[in-house]
Amino acid sequence: MSESSNRSFTLKREIDLGQILTVISIVGSLVAFIVAWNKDQYLKDREYADRVRKSASIVTAKVERWGELSQRYFEDIQPTLVDVSEKVAETNSTQPANRMLFKGLMDAKAKASQRIVDEQLQIAYMELYGYVPTFQGIFDTTIDSIRSAERAAQENLRSRLQDVLRDEKVLSMKESPLIGKALRDIVEDERKKLSATLVNVSAPLRAKILQIIRLSDAELRDANEKKLSEIFAPATATKTVPFAK
Repeated sequence: MSESSNRSFTLKREIDLGQILTVISIVGSLVAFIVAWNKDQYLKDREYADRVRKSASIVTAKVERWGELSQRYFEDIQPTLVDVSEKVAETNSTQPANRMLFKGLMDAKAKASQRIVDEQLQIAYMELYGYVPTFQGIFDTTIDSIRSAERAAQENLRSRLQDVLRDEKVLSMKESPLIGKALRDIVEDERKKLSATLVNVSAPLRAKILQIIRLSDAELRDANEKKLSEIFAPATATKTVPFAK
């Protein structure tokens, strides 16, 4: 083989090797880019999904907190029951005990309403709404049901307690503890009914939130896609549960 041919072969081999190294370098850079991009996307999905899950958990806690706060109403009226029972034992008449009862119930109702305002449930929900707009329907339905149940419980309680103050058997009692027991038994009965009702009306909301929390990071990232549409389909929307009688 001539010297010219040897130089040509060596040059060609060097060129081929250079091309191979270039291709390897490009492929390596591309692989590194894809790996880095996938990792970055994974971290973004995880961060976004964690924010959605946190918002959903806060809403759940706030709704459950509402149920706890509703029980405070029944605690707030206990001093009024003592005053009313003592007044009935003293006067053996419906008035002025009935006026005292009505005022105490209204004061307790105002306190209960303020507690809900202070809890800022609507504000907590707005963050989740920004991530999952389809959540609004079941949220609004649940809140309306809770409010309706509370109003019904308070009205039922007022009516039943006033009936006691018109009961001749109660009006003839001389001992305030016995009168107080008759009133407290009714309060406890209404408290248990409301507690059970609130658990029922909030159950669908809690179930939907649990479904959200269990979605994958990618599904939560695409919050408007098919998966969430299936979760919040109208056919599965919650319905208002009547207050337990």
